[in-house]
Amino acid sequence: MNDISKKNMLWNAFGNIVYLGLQWVVTVMVTRISGYNDAGVLSLAMSISATFQTIALFGIRSYQVSDVNGKFSDSEYVSFRIVSCLSAMLICMIFSVLNGYSVYQIVSILLFMLFRLAENFSDVLHGIAQNNERLDIAGKAFTIKGTVTSVMFFAGYLCFDSLNAGLMFMALASWGTTLLYDAAQIKKLTDIRLCPIDSVLPMAAVTAPLCAYMFLNSAISTVPKYILEKMCDSESLGAYSSIFAPALLITAAAGYIYNPFAGKFAELYSKRDSKGFISLATRLCTVIAVIAAVILICAYFAGEFALKLIFGEKIAEYVYLLVPILFCTFATTYFAFFGMLETVVRDFRNLIIGSAAGTLICCCFTPLAIEHFGINGASFGMISGGAVGTIYLSAALIIRLRKTEKIEVDM
Repeated sequence: MNDISKKNMLWNAFGNIVYLGLQWVVTVMVTRISGYNDAGVLSLAMSISATFQTIALFGIRSYQVSDVNGKFSDSEYVSFRIVSCLSAMLICMIFSVLNGYSVYQIVSILLFMLFRLAENFSDVLHGIAQNNERLDIAGKAFTIKGTVTSVMFFAGYLCFDSLNAGLMFMALASWGTTLLYDAAQIKKLTDIRLCPIDSVLPMAAVTAPLCAYMFLNSAISTVPKYILEKMCDSESLGAYSSIFAPALLITAAAGYIYNPFAGKFAELYSKRDSKGFISLATRLCTVIAVIAAVILICAYFAGEFALKLIFGEKIAEYVYLLVPILFCTFATTYFAFFGMLETVVRDFRNLIIGSAAGTLICCCFTPLAIEHFGINGASFGMISGGAVGTIYLSAALIIRLRKTEKIEVDM
């Protein structure tokens, strides 16, 4: 890896951490200012929108950055993302209304979904940047966007004393920076033209399994929170989500470590270099494990102090949630990592089977776990789903790579 690539990766990691860190600050401040009720509504909006943003993303990014043969053009990727974003918003709206949420909750969900769609549109632009070895654009974009959206959220939230006002300001700010910075920078790299719908439909057929995988992958993290809100209340969900929010930085940090290597994995697989593929995957797994160990040690010695410092003394009764939450983030992180590898080798069948198995276990086990273990049951549900999915996908990947080695020998 040359110095420019390292610099770009550092920019990308820095920008994403700043962005997610500031989003976490938003969650923390909502909890401190208004208590767990507003935090619960915000968490509900985040969870529901996270599920439906998988339709907007449609699993394209991993496919896009590993499309070494140029099956689809940049314009086709962008045009398809517009269609998928509009579809995701419509489906989210229908779900929210049919699920019987209050008007206030529905508005919160849709506003946060609008905010997420700005992220999702940026994602396809950042895929183009990554293919042009300009991930620094993504990092700088997230740094700007994180700062602007956080400031605008608090402007709306504090001036109007309304969560939805803050979400509206945040969504508009996110779209503004996406169009004024992200899109403007990508135009310098390539010429983007809108394509007719019939020309991008083949992409939907090719990447539909990836969309299904992303939906199932997201469900492992969001369904337990959904069940928790139904079985308990918004306050319990708010407390759980407040502690869960900083743990998401772990998943994000791990993603910034392995996602930039998607192209390298694709290159190794195209060369049938199974040993190199496995070696790189093993090294990345080890890095993630080391990070997890360090975080667990820090949580053991300073977790309670840190949570009280951030959320105040009222969080003390929920400190016991921290360690299970950390374990569930580790499980879902490995699940996402092996999902990326299965995408690279284009093993979509096993990708769906593994994801479906993990989601099914999660959906079945979570209600029982919540009934017996209380709020921690949500974490145990995620751990069960992530572990089952990871075991299946890793086994399927090894079998796939061994078949590749056999083909190479036969040739």
